Amino acid sequence: MKHVLTSFALLALASPAHADQPVTINFAAEIGGQPFACGTSYAGLGATDAAVEVTDYRMFVSAPALLRTDGSLQPIALDQDGKWQMGDVALLDFEDGSASCNGTGNADMNTSLRGTVPDGDYQGLAFTIAVPFDKNHVDPTTAPAPFNATSMFWNWRGGYRFLRIDMVPTDKAEDGPKGWFLHLGSTMCKSASKTESPSECANPNHMRLMFTGFDPESNLVVIDPAPVVAEADLRINAPETSPGCMSFPEDSDCLTVMGKLGLPYGDVPAGPQQLVSVR
Repeated sequence: MKHVLTSFALLALASPAHADQPVTINFAAEIGGQPFACGTSYAGLGATDAAVEVTDYRMFVSAPALLRTDGSLQPIALDQDGKWQMGDVALLDFEDGSASCNGTGNADMNTSLRGTVPDGDYQGLAFTIAVPFDKNHVDPTTAPAPFNATSMFWNWRGGYRFLRIDMVPTDKAEDGPKGWFLHLGSTMCKSASKTESPSECANPNHMRLMFTGFDPESNLVVIDPAPVVAEADLRINAPETSPGCMSFPEDSDCLTVMGKLGLPYGDVPAGPQQLVSVR
């Protein structure tokens, strides 16, 4: 029996039938087609050509996968690095806490997904901008990284901001809003209070994206909110609402925005998403 077991062990060592290949998906943050950097002013944004600085630029990505040549999806097994990636969720952080980002951001940055897939031929990329429901309504003060990013959290009922891009007009009126913030998260979540987890959310607001012809070796995922806010006036804010568009219902600042994230909003149907592209 000992001889048989030894033979199987040697065979296993000699035959790695399902080797994995490392894969890195690189992301770039831009504003109006220009590379994003804290402290840089970007002109010509929104319906009134506002100039803005950005104070925060982060997003959660989940369920990344490569598209096989037969059209099926191969999930990317993310490296569990104890900081940015856990399970099938990763936090991308494009700000470095300097200049305009001082006070809201931090020095550490993460601009890629890192993991493995089985050896094979792939022709595209898919991922979701969201935190899955079962991980979205937890206590961030006790959750492991990256779910301990409290500045990305609303409350237990609403969960995390999946996307946070905080823009501050540099030429706004003295009594104008403190900024125009683009925040995406789940809304209309049912729970007894803000400090209790909901049973469901009427508006999950998950952005599921797929790009064919994507090669991780040569392509880049680009995030740019400029097309999304093209019809919004970034120097004003609807009375009695949060600054900018934070996904909440009945906020007129969101009427021209959510559809461009590929999501329906009230009676406004979803349009083609314009936040993410590849090149």
